[in-house]
Amino acid sequence: MGGHSFTFKQFHIEQDRCAMKVGTDSIVLGSWTPVAGVKRILDIGTGTGILALMLAQRTSQLVQIDAVELDADAVKQAEENVNGSPWRERIRIIRHDIRTFQAPYYDLIISNPPYFVHGQTLPDAARQRARHTGELDQTALLQSAERLLAPLGKLALVLPVEQGEQLVALANELGWHLQRRCLVETKRGKIPNLVLLVLSRKATETVEEQLCLRETDNRYSSEFVALADEFYLRMSA
Repeated sequence: MGGHSFTFKQFHIEQDRCAMKVGTDSIVLGSWTPVAGVKRILDIGTGTGILALMLAQRTSQLVQIDAVELDADAVKQAEENVNGSPWRERIRIIRHDIRTFQAPYYDLIISNPPYFVHGQTLPDAARQRARHTGELDQTALLQSAERLLAPLGKLALVLPVEQGEQLVALANELGWHLQRRCLVETKRGKIPNLVLLVLSRKATETVEEQLCLRETDNRYSSEFVALADEFYLRMSA
């Protein structure tokens, strides 16, 4: 999924100026996140705009999506991608630090947050910033979400398993409740390396799920095809 662009069924992503390229983690999160009944969506750290665009495709024309991003180049890129899509009237790209962003409540907040810990070096400074927990740590993410989320709203995230466990533990301390957790195997039989999470401020029982992306022969699994087929141009089990 490298290169400078990525074509989906209903929209196209240019990513040459964006530190964080389109990855499986965003595609899985954008396909899996529950959207029933939502009216207002916030995408934190939108990057290319991929999550905002996927959720626009999955929701009605009445749903408004705000996508907040701090990096100037990413903002320009996301604006280009949104303006070239069928949903330019419904998605606003906003350059702002989420820690001080103010808006009416959202029903759903979605994020593919930064997760490299201090000490890891990446070749590109913007990519390092985009993926560095120093820029937006888990506490700041949860506090921002709490401030901006409606009382019955949901926060949907994708993280590596270890960081996901850390975030759930921290979220519990801060009064959040885990609604759904989905462990993601990139290949059948491998140890899951990603986790999808839905958190809310309301106590509920946790629904545990698992998802496998590829079979041992590298074909997409039937479950992943069922989940993401509405986005991929060429996809078969």
